[in-house]
Amino acid sequence: MYSPRPRRRATALAVAAAATLVLAGCSGGSTGTGAAGSSDALTTFTPAGSGSVDRITWNVFQGEPQTIDPFQSADYTPNMINSNMCETLLAQTPDFRIKPNLATSYANPDPTTWVYRLRGDVTFWDGSPMTADDVVWSMRHNMTDKSSFYGYLYSNVASITKTGAGEVTVRLKKPDYLFNDELASFAGVVVEKKFYEQNGKKAGTPGVGVMCTGPYRFDKWTRGQSVGVSRYDGYWNKSLPLKVKNIDFTFLTDDSAITSGLLSGQIDGTYGPPTAGLAQLRASSAGKLYSGAAPLAVMLVVANHKGALGNADVRRALRMAIDWKGIGSQVYAGEGTPASLQTVPAVYGFAKDDLTSYADSVRTDGSARIDEAKKLLAGVPADVKSKQISLVVPQQAETQQLGLGVKDAADKIGLNFKLDVVPATGYSNYLYDPATRGNTDLLCTQFWPNIPNPLDWLGLTAVTGGTFNQSGYSGIDGLYAEAIGTKDDSARSKLVLRMERKLHDEMDPMFSGIQLTNDVWLGSRITGAPAAFDYVYYPWAAHLGGTGK
Repeated sequence: MYSPRPRRRATALAVAAAATLVLAGCSGGSTGTGAAGSSDALTTFTPAGSGSVDRITWNVFQGEPQTIDPFQSADYTPNMINSNMCETLLAQTPDFRIKPNLATSYANPDPTTWVYRLRGDVTFWDGSPMTADDVVWSMRHNMTDKSSFYGYLYSNVASITKTGAGEVTVRLKKPDYLFNDELASFAGVVVEKKFYEQNGKKAGTPGVGVMCTGPYRFDKWTRGQSVGVSRYDGYWNKSLPLKVKNIDFTFLTDDSAITSGLLSGQIDGTYGPPTAGLAQLRASSAGKLYSGAAPLAVMLVVANHKGALGNADVRRALRMAIDWKGIGSQVYAGEGTPASLQTVPAVYGFAKDDLTSYADSVRTDGSARIDEAKKLLAGVPADVKSKQISLVVPQQAETQQLGLGVKDAADKIGLNFKLDVVPATGYSNYLYDPATRGNTDLLCTQFWPNIPNPLDWLGLTAVTGGTFNQSGYSGIDGLYAEAIGTKDDSARSKLVLRMERKLHDEMDPMFSGIQLTNDVWLGSRITGAPAAFDYVYYPWAAHLGGTGK
């Protein structure tokens, strides 16, 4: 659902070198580095393939997963693999819509009841039919197992019962019009009850794997090397091409090695190729680089209201002084554009019209506005303005450059600013552990939501108890609760708009920063993968096919 680490890693640079790049490059605000990063070049699907391919190698850029248990899968690497093996009751498509999947339909007969009709032609890889008992077990496991990442999405659920041979009914404690859409994430995953009862906590481990209904079945996990999957020929969804028979998911994390493997053809494809290799990849005839829309944003998280950032004018001034345009161009290789709102367009969903109109009204080109920021700070009490503002970033090239860009902005408007760079392996502790975070004022994160729904995004980032609401901001709690319980899309959209206005006016609890695109590299042998960001819950590999080369 999110990662403190960037999906595009550049080779490790010294802080001094990063400072030179940011301070020289971001101040100019250049227009970008290539067509693949421009908005008019974005595509949803790469060209369809026509031929079959026996085996391909696909690299997952964040390294080896700890588990492939979908209940515990909430990051790029495990999701990129699991999305092709384990399916959900509803599905989110590459055009950011939600549709029936393992559930053929759903009904909401009253505000606290959801009824799901299940497909009758679905089997697990061992040939056993998917039943309502499997669905009930899977949902209850998600709700009650403490190791499940998605249990919090069941907080309003009172009961889950089988109400027919192919029917499951969920009763809620109170109306919740986000819950149904969340079943298009692994909150709605379905696994085989028998398999999980037999294997217990060993499910998802290398020697056991998983038992699901998806287009690819688990074959073998070789520690330190790859996870192998093979096509499930009994798969129910005959509309998907399924032209690749075997896929080996490898775990390379070194940028040079990944780029070399892509250019040589040893790696057939990857999402999120290294920023440092993008120029080489664009110029190569070994394959093609595509970019698609994505619900991805680089955000600055306000983690402490007790310091200078407790003052709204300080927050607004700092955000205004940052050269987001230059950061998007230089740090993110032309593939990052300034975000107008905390929520990005790919997840506007039912609120698209209202949020698009408001975003257009507050949009800037992202250039630094130093003079305006200084004027705003002129009214801030001296004792507030003098307090030191600390930003912690992980020791990776992009995040260091981002941090230096923020520090440069703070210095130019006279704020007392300190940048701390910590090892990337321990950075997540700053996000999740208050003791580690201490009085840190700002953090950075690259965020993606569970589903294309603005309420999911806001619930995680700006509501009390949200994973990325480190400061304990509570300013939209009432509006959010009202929106969750509102059935009418139009009325709910107006509530979302009110929340976004408040967050933008207060610049809290996050600074809207850089909106990212999604990159996919396909070697010359294959094509067909979605270019849009939909590889974390959707069976993207089922679209792959051969080119005949």
